[in-house]
Amino acid sequence: LRISAAVTRRLKQAGAICAGGVQVYTDHAIATGETVEINIMAAEPPSDLVPETGPLDILFEDAGLIAVNKPAGVLTHPSRARYTGTLSNFVAGYLAQSAGSGCCHAVNRLDRDTTGVALFAKNSYMKALASEALAAPDAVKEYTAAVFGVIKPPAGTIDLPIRRLKEMDMRRIVSPDGQRAVTHYKTELALETAGGALSLLRLTLETGRTHQIRVHCHHLGHPVLGDVLYYTAESAALSQRLGAASQLLHARRLTFSHPLTGRRIDLEAPEPELFCRLRGGLE
Repeated sequence: LRISAAVTRRLKQAGAICAGGVQVYTDHAIATGETVEINIMAAEPPSDLVPETGPLDILFEDAGLIAVNKPAGVLTHPSRARYTGTLSNFVAGYLAQSAGSGCCHAVNRLDRDTTGVALFAKNSYMKALASEALAAPDAVKEYTAAVFGVIKPPAGTIDLPIRRLKEMDMRRIVSPDGQRAVTHYKTELALETAGGALSLLRLTLETGRTHQIRVHCHHLGHPVLGDVLYYTAESAALSQRLGAASQLLHARRLTFSHPLTGRRIDLEAPEPELFCRLRGGLE
């Protein structure tokens, strides 16, 4: 069942392992035809996550996982500075009402102003399995980004290491002493506007470094439009002209093998309105 040693210890302490309807320990010899039942929620560690009622656009849900379309401006999970009003709080509130348990764990973590597919697990056991599934070679994490200028060549791979700019600074930079970061990109649309040229890129991540797409695009001289952390004077001016209130980076698709059934799960979130306007030539 791929249950970790730590979870197994908590299950034993909670008396949550049964065989034939009777509580047993892990040294119990299973008889032919005997049914083993494990209450995995009994091993869930205490959580200080506050369930809240909030807007949710649910893309997928089963017994162990739930995926939602994350809006811009919402934190994925609480931080030391903010404990409420996050997407995790809203998912926990939904699960408290629908399943009787407000337990949830973010599996993939999107930046506050990044939109798109956000995956949550309903317990720590599924969180561990889902994290493995997203790290597997067959997993696909696909993004759409609107960037300043026209990137050349129109398709390629950015293989540049990334590290934190300095201690206690949230910004990252490309640096030889950083961690390897690989981003594949393809230009879907190049558009000339009154404020300058821009491109719509489709990107897939081979690694998952913090701010990876934003840092790579900025380093190449093509910052993500609307980004207030990684920008140039030209990209900021075009962003303002377009009315980009937040960075135009969207987690459009997440594909992986379900950790329990092996079935391929293909999750896709519709692009925000400004992306649609760009695709239509800003008509």
